[in-house]
Amino acid sequence: MNSQLVSGLRKFMIVIVIGITTADVFGLTGTINQLPDTLINKVYDRHICTVWLGSATWEFSMPVIEAGSDQQLELRFDDLSGESRSFGYTLVHCDASWKRSQLSESEYLSGFGRGTIREARQSFNTTYFYINYRLAFPEADCLPVLSGNYALIVYNDSDPDEIILTRRFFVTENAMTIEASARQPAYGQPRQTGQQVLFSVLYNERDIRDPQKEISAVVIQNNRFDKMLLMNKPYSVQSGRLDFNDPDEGIFSAGNEFRTLDIKSMRYQTENVAAIEFRNPYYHVVLKPDKVRANKPYFSKTDLNGSYYIDKEKADERHIEADYVYVHFNLESSAVYSDGRIYVTGAFNDWKADESSLMKLNPENGLFEITLLMKQGLYDYCFFMKNPQSGLIDEYETEGSFYETENDYSIFVYFHDQFKRFDRLTGYLPIK
Repeated sequence: MNSQLVSGLRKFMIVIVIGITTADVFGLTGTINQLPDTLINKVYDRHICTVWLGSATWEFSMPVIEAGSDQQLELRFDDLSGESRSFGYTLVHCDASWKRSQLSESEYLSGFGRGTIREARQSFNTTYFYINYRLAFPEADCLPVLSGNYALIVYNDSDPDEIILTRRFFVTENAMTIEASARQPAYGQPRQTGQQVLFSVLYNERDIRDPQKEISAVVIQNNRFDKMLLMNKPYSVQSGRLDFNDPDEGIFSAGNEFRTLDIKSMRYQTENVAAIEFRNPYYHVVLKPDKVRANKPYFSKTDLNGSYYIDKEKADERHIEADYVYVHFNLESSAVYSDGRIYVTGAFNDWKADESSLMKLNPENGLFEITLLMKQGLYDYCFFMKNPQSGLIDEYETEGSFYETENDYSIFVYFHDQFKRFDRLTGYLPIK
């Protein structure tokens, strides 16, 4: 976290003497209250790289566990500061829109309400030194007891006012059954460029008083929180069944298959790599110039649906043996895009379109260029464009959009229980 933000947090922190909780003792209440009202996936420390949160058993799944089960999630990240640091964490309960709920910590957590990330290993035989941290949770000292949306807050253990990163995850009850399908839209322009998710929710009528007001759903494409649709209420209600099948809702831009990058080895060039150079003391990977794909036909290919996988060829411990390398991205420009702002993005950088992912136009070669520090592995990526007039971000001007594109979808159903004062997550279904 930069010094200005830390200073701001300290300046506005409120210290409460009466009714002190565990979080207050460790400085977390003031700090967490300075986070945005809507909690997002964000890294606050510039030395922290390659943050990943997901199922401990399936690397490409959404971070979802069932309440009361022994299922665990796994958090991994690298610290490139060159120092050995200790990190603590806590969990924050959120409503369906990812704002902090009105519940107190004691209502949604059992145990001490905080924990420590104990597993830390130094990189081995790499040009770039880092420490890889791993957390498997929930743990007994910080155990969520209610369903819903949660944010994992990681902080500096020696200075809990210093937030390191935040990550979203889900705890579901699986109290409702979901039947769903993804298909080509029936009519209009989306029929060629979109996909529609239709689903029904089967529920116990004794539990729901007013399903039109108490039930909502969220559909997420490819584990991307920037590709998320909120379904405020069912289109039709039958006895024990809610249908979310409005012909004009649940429609996503299908996008295109992702561009792929293989940097598992520094010994040979893979498909999109033009050159691998060792510029003492680090490796540099120069990619072949990418082309705009908006006006080209659809081409089927296998990808990771925007995700990534850390790996190094012939490594025994990929998380600590994979090196960090400088990757040089290039995109051919045209008159249409010369005045726009182009970003390279993917799950590896939380789909950000900011200064850290902004490409610069090189007038000498006519290419948009950017160099990113990335850990060895397999990556999906794409290019975003920001319209200079409207400020809107659109990846389809650079990538195209086709109904045939293979995408993953996840459906989350929420019960707005007014008597329990929080949004229960009562159903979850992934669609492959």
